[in-house]
Amino acid sequence: MKYSYPTLYLFNNVFFPQTVIPMTVSDGISKDVLLECYEQNQHLLFYHPNTRLKKVGTVGRIILLEHNADGSTSVLVQGLSRAELLTQERHLPFPVFEAADYHDGSEEENSILDDSIERLHSVLEGWLVRHISSTKERERFMKEMSSPHRLINNLCLLVIKDVELKDIFLSSVSLSDRIRLMSALLKGKEPEAEDVDMSEAIKNFERLSTEDNNLKNAV
Repeated sequence: MKYSYPTLYLFNNVFFPQTVIPMTVSDGISKDVLLECYEQNQHLLFYHPNTRLKKVGTVGRIILLEHNADGSTSVLVQGLSRAELLTQERHLPFPVFEAADYHDGSEEENSILDDSIERLHSVLEGWLVRHISSTKERERFMKEMSSPHRLINNLCLLVIKDVELKDIFLSSVSLSDRIRLMSALLKGKEPEAEDVDMSEAIKNFERLSTEDNNLKNAV
């Protein structure tokens, strides 16, 4: 289905479904769109500008909004689902895009729930131990990792550092591919970020694929 969403561009990060992030904005347009969506309980589309063929973002809802003494606005946002940006319907007072639901392709269950999931659970749990002091908070967080989708999305948000790589994960339509890529990127028992060599290899492959698609569309 197609929907219209107010859109906020994220230039330094990529937002994922089934995650929660804090953000602070100071420019007038961003503050206006956040405030309006919060007051009207309206969903908002978060998008990282890129050069990929498909423009994929994450639909989210604002669960907390605060005005700061310095004039900035801070929000806590919950990611709901992915959407593909289609056409811009409005520019002012803030961007509004028509967007369509963006789903994974169908896959066999046994191709998704492989041995990598257990290791990735351990990787995330170890990251939480190193970064979150509260045992109860860590336990609560891990209980929410009830599906491979949620696990991969939170690893993308918390552990993966490269923004281009995050965008590749967000745009992928294969959960099993995302699991395999994540397992290859997060090497060792206690990774703090993705393996640099593997990251560059994945990004170079994706760039070549994008260029091939652009050439095919131009012919």
